[in-house]
Amino acid sequence: MKHTPLALLFLFSFLGCSNPRKSPPVPAETETPPSPPLEYGRYPLALLQSGEAPLWFELGGQGQGPALIPSPEEAPLHPFIPWSLARRVAGITGREDRVILGINREGFLAFVPWAGGEHEGIALYRIDNNAHWKDYSVGALFIFDSKAAAMLYRDDYFIDTALPPPSPRVWGLDPAAGMRELIVEAFEGLPPEEGWDLEALRQGPDNRWRFRAIRKTGPLRGIGYFSAGDLSQPGEPSTEGAMQNALRPRPHDQAPEPLRQVLEAALVPGDSPSTAIATVASPEFESPRRYAASRTVDAIREDIRLYNGYYLGSGGNAAALVVGPEGRGFAGVLRDGVCALREFALPDLPKGFVYTGAAFFLLPAPSGGISLTALGVWEEQDNWNVGAAGFVLSPDCVILEP
Repeated sequence: MKHTPLALLFLFSFLGCSNPRKSPPVPAETETPPSPPLEYGRYPLALLQSGEAPLWFELGGQGQGPALIPSPEEAPLHPFIPWSLARRVAGITGREDRVILGINREGFLAFVPWAGGEHEGIALYRIDNNAHWKDYSVGALFIFDSKAAAMLYRDDYFIDTALPPPSPRVWGLDPAAGMRELIVEAFEGLPPEEGWDLEALRQGPDNRWRFRAIRKTGPLRGIGYFSAGDLSQPGEPSTEGAMQNALRPRPHDQAPEPLRQVLEAALVPGDSPSTAIATVASPEFESPRRYAASRTVDAIREDIRLYNGYYLGSGGNAAALVVGPEGRGFAGVLRDGVCALREFALPDLPKGFVYTGAAFFLLPAPSGGISLTALGVWEEQDNWNVGAAGFVLSPDCVILEP
């Protein structure tokens, strides 16, 4: 990707396009420049190109797409509200070279690398469903039936509502058709029409799925715990203890290369009194995986420092990125069996803001090597409450010379 001050190449605005009768005629010999194609049932909002300065975006209010801002300090003021009710990035996953964000109370954002001559960049697609999602929270983002999927639930902890449990409760993202309902067999025995609401879904270190459901109406109200080895199979009764064990992190030395070396550099403690746990998303994982330094897995302290990461293990060079809440950490790329490891930092955040997620794209560097363009998810936080929220596309970083 070229280093250029032109960061936001163009915006598509279909509803607000100019009247074609007032447009000047285009000469027959003029060729229309190439543009990213129709994906997810729509054209992209923008083609993003990172340059020497970061691109900051905030998520905006209901029904509004991400807005380009100079910095998080200059984001519009948002009242602090509980995290489950806030418009924020609730999860990250990937499909091949695509990065997909689940936006709480809104829908999906999809980032697709695209090369079209001089106008190459990362196409940004917004696939929203405000009519249904605005009343519910995203409980989990995962992969089902080879599609990015979001599970919705009704938040009753921070707000009283008379709304029924969400139906549909799982929405998938189809590159050819956009957003649609997904039927997950493991959940079929807990129909929302009978008052069942799925509050949590986790895939543990044994790769088995655990989920918690609460029946909020009818004579038999209460909480149930369930499990499934495969979400395409019926669920079966489980226990609260098994649900808690699904939160146990995996030992870092069980991670694939180069993620293992990146985790070791970021998480293995010196004299730190806290335990470091990294949540890592990947196109290779059905659900984000939690990792901790191998020698601390069986002795997790109450003081936990959270990291976020991303792993890309196919399509040539495997690579990994793990950063802490301030955006500092390590990146690594595996080539010919050798891991090139380096320190890495996302753009600085103002006080009161933290990074809650990270992903990246591997793109050709002008030098002929490989550059990493990182995507950092940020929030303004006050304990359990969230104010402004958004994401940043960092400047390119050459991580592998030719």
